[in-house]
Amino acid sequence: MDSKDFSVIRENGSLPNPRRIDTSGLISDLWEVYCDSTSTLLNKLETAAMELEEGNNPEENAANIRRLLHSLKGDSGVTGLADIYHLCHEAEFAFEELPVTDATDMILKVKDWVTEAVTCIKNGETIEEEPAEENNDHKIKTLVIDDQPVIRKHIEILLQDFCVCTFAHDGSKGCELFEQAFQAGKPFELVTLDIEMPVMNGHETLAMIRDIEAKKGILGLDGVKVVMSTSLEDSQHIFSSFNEGCEAYVKKIDMEKKLVEEIKKLGIKTPQAV
Repeated sequence: MDSKDFSVIRENGSLPNPRRIDTSGLISDLWEVYCDSTSTLLNKLETAAMELEEGNNPEENAANIRRLLHSLKGDSGVTGLADIYHLCHEAEFAFEELPVTDATDMILKVKDWVTEAVTCIKNGETIEEEPAEENNDHKIKTLVIDDQPVIRKHIEILLQDFCVCTFAHDGSKGCELFEQAFQAGKPFELVTLDIEMPVMNGHETLAMIRDIEAKKGILGLDGVKVVMSTSLEDSQHIFSSFNEGCEAYVKKIDMEKKLVEEIKKLGIKTPQAV
C-alpha cells in the first residue's frame, strides 16, 4: 500500500482516497465489534461537531470531540486499521490548532472519510494495488487471490523483489482480473491461489482460469503457472490441486520458507534476485 499523508487535515486539506485504506493488518476477529463501536462513535462525533458549530455548550462538546477521537483512534489501532489510527491522531492535533468553524468542518470530513473507508472494507471495494511509476517490466506479473488481507500482504512482501502483484479478495474477482489482463494484452505469468475462500473456492477458481485459457487456445504447459496454498492438512486437497492443473502447492504455515523456493522451480524467467 502507498503511504498516506494525513497531516493535511491539520490545514483542513484534502484526504487520500478512502478506498485505498490499508487493511493488511486488520484483525478479522475484531471486525464486527469494531464496526458496531465505530458506528456509534461516528454518530456521536457528528452530533458533537454540529452542536459545537452552533455554539451550544462549547466546552462540553469540545471535550466530547476529544474523547471520541481518542476512542476511535484506540479502537482502530487495536483492530489493525493503521490508516484510521493515524488520521484520528492528526485530527486530534488539528482540532486544537484550527479555528472553531474550520475545526468542525475538519471533524465532519474525518467522520465522512472513516465512514466511507469502513463501508468499502465491508463491501470488499478497497483498492489494494496501485502500480508504481517505476519500470516493472522485468518483474513477474502476478495475481494474488486470497480472502485474508494479512496473507495477501505477506505474499506481497515475500515476492516484492521480483514480482509486481495485483490482488483479489475472492475467486470470482480473481477470474475477472485474470480475463481483463488477457484482454489488455498483458496476461499474468503467475497466480498464487488460496483454496479456502468464499464465493468461489480455490478449486473452482483454478478450473475457471484454465477454462478462460482454453477458450483462448492456451493449453497445457503454455498456461499460467499456479501456486496453490491452504492451511488444510488434507492430502486429498493436494492431489486434487495437481489434478486440476496447478504447478505447485504450499501450506500457509510453510509459506515463509517454501513459496519463493517453489516459484524458482516453475521456470518463469526472473531476475537473479529470485
